[in-house]
Amino acid sequence: MKSMAVVGVLYIGVVDSIHGNFASVEITMAKEDSVSLDIPVQMIPCEIEEGSMFYFENIDGVTEIRCGEPPL
Repeated sequence: MKSMAVVGVLYIGVVDSIHGNFASVEITMAKEDSVSLDIPVQMIPCEIEEGSMFYFENIDGVTEIRCGEPPL
C-alpha cells in the first residue's frame, strides 16, 4: 500500500520591517484574519527584506517555513 503525503498551507506571512535580529511580520490565517508578530530573522530560511513573503506548510504532521508565495 502506498502512503500519500498530506500537504497543506496553514498561514501566509509578509515582512513589514526588520530591526536587528527580529522581523516584524504580518501573518494571515484562515478566514483572512491576520496577526502582527516579531520573530527572529533566523526562523525564516532565506534572505528577507521588507515585503518578502513566506508561508507555513504542513507535510505529514511536520510544519516548515517556506520562502516566497505558496504554490497554487
